[in-house]
Amino acid sequence: MKGLFLNTRTYFLLCLSSIAIGLSLSKPLISLGLIGLLLVWLADGNVLLKLKTFYANKIALLLSSIYILTLLGLIYTSNFDYALDDVRRKMPLFFLPFYFSGFTPLTKKELALLLKIYSVGVLSASFWSLFVFLGGLNITIIDARELSRFNSHIRFGLEIALALFFSYYFFIKATSLREKLIWFCSSIWLLFSLYLFNLFTGTVVFLLTIPVLLVVFGFLSKNKRLKLLSILFVTISFVVFFVIIKNAINDFYSCNNVTQLKEIPLTTEGNPYVKDAKAINSNLKENGYFVDKNISLEEFSKAWNNKSKIDFNGKDLKKQELKNTLIRFITSKGQRKDKEAIDRLTDEEVKAIENGISNYKYLTMNSFSTRLHKIIWEYDSYKSGRNINGHSVLMRWEYCKTAIHIIKNNLLLGVGTGDVQDAFNLQYKKEDSKLEPQHRLRAHNQYLTYGVTFGTMGIIWFILFLFYPIFKTKLYKNYLYLAFFSIVLLSMITEDTLETQVGINLFVFFNTILLLSINNKKPQLNNF
Repeated sequence: MKGLFLNTRTYFLLCLSSIAIGLSLSKPLISLGLIGLLLVWLADGNVLLKLKTFYANKIALLLSSIYILTLLGLIYTSNFDYALDDVRRKMPLFFLPFYFSGFTPLTKKELALLLKIYSVGVLSASFWSLFVFLGGLNITIIDARELSRFNSHIRFGLEIALALFFSYYFFIKATSLREKLIWFCSSIWLLFSLYLFNLFTGTVVFLLTIPVLLVVFGFLSKNKRLKLLSILFVTISFVVFFVIIKNAINDFYSCNNVTQLKEIPLTTEGNPYVKDAKAINSNLKENGYFVDKNISLEEFSKAWNNKSKIDFNGKDLKKQELKNTLIRFITSKGQRKDKEAIDRLTDEEVKAIENGISNYKYLTMNSFSTRLHKIIWEYDSYKSGRNINGHSVLMRWEYCKTAIHIIKNNLLLGVGTGDVQDAFNLQYKKEDSKLEPQHRLRAHNQYLTYGVTFGTMGIIWFILFLFYPIFKTKLYKNYLYLAFFSIVLLSMITEDTLETQVGINLFVFFNTILLLSINNKKPQLNNF
């Protein structure tokens, strides 16, 4: 019994394992692991020595300091309900480095075990998503994002991207054929799952991290041929990427050369096409055809209601106005919006419209091409005067512009820990924003969020917090840390990564265990 209570190392590793697997499978497991660390830290004793060790560890102090910034922001905040919730949510930013520094750093074997446990958790989550995708729960999946069952699709994509780099690492390090096969298959499946579950952000972050690794390791390599090859590969990769983007843009706008439908007064059923100001003046197009022209609204709606159980004036399964989805879909086919067009719809097309698919091309496009097409469409529609509500890329642009205005008005210290959303609401109102109330959100950019909250002083400290450790410890030479670091930095461009429970814990967990474990030995290029 005595040995049970003295073996705190085992409990320490169990708590870390709980967090590692909870990141992808269970938020309660994350909380359980954090609470467990506190209990183990206390049960291990030597509290005064632990405090001295923490104080002497400059990296641990810096990692915890970002939370102190959150506490300082309470001094000049006015919304204490939000502020206190933010303080509670971000506690791991302080306490995980604090607890971790009080124990003997992880050995290479222990660190490898935690990374493998995390990877198994991500694999398990992805297999469960596959089970749901194949109809295992007997529920209809309308949006691929619903396949992320344990946290948001953004975080799930980032977790898969990170697990991919870990899997590749273990594949290279494996000594047996069986191990190599397991990690190779894991890598292939995780890569495919990014595509299958339409995890666009995770895919982009993964693809951009590869050239980051190649550039850094190529630059650091003493082998001139390897250095040249890595630079050449990255250059070719970026050229291919830009060619794909350019071709997508050219393909989108090539539709502008289509021959427009001749405008006629009546349908074959003898009903008039709408000729109001909107139909005459609108320039909005779908695959080059005018969306708001050639509509016989009454005939069109009646024909649809005879074809589908979802009312023409109702919502599709993505909660969008069905009539807008239907009009865009028929327009994309180059047809007039009348009974004839509805009669031509196949059962597959009717189901697609009900599911919120607004362009017939999306039925055959792969998920990446579809996403690119939608982004270009959003931009083109915005130029044509359509409002940006519901369009994620353009709304993010609006969020960032609003954040920059707030920073300019609160340049030095920001608005404080609790007043971020209030500041956004006020700025939206001041600018008479076209965003609807439900879309008036925060920056969706972690760097700007720290600027809004803590001003230029906060941004400077945040950048120091991120970059000082990697240069101080020279962990830019370490594959594992650099892969993690790149994924996190890239994610913060389009997401408030440190504003959600999973995002916070994903960052602080790996930032802590990698920095405070690998940091014990002099980093060598490509070492653990």
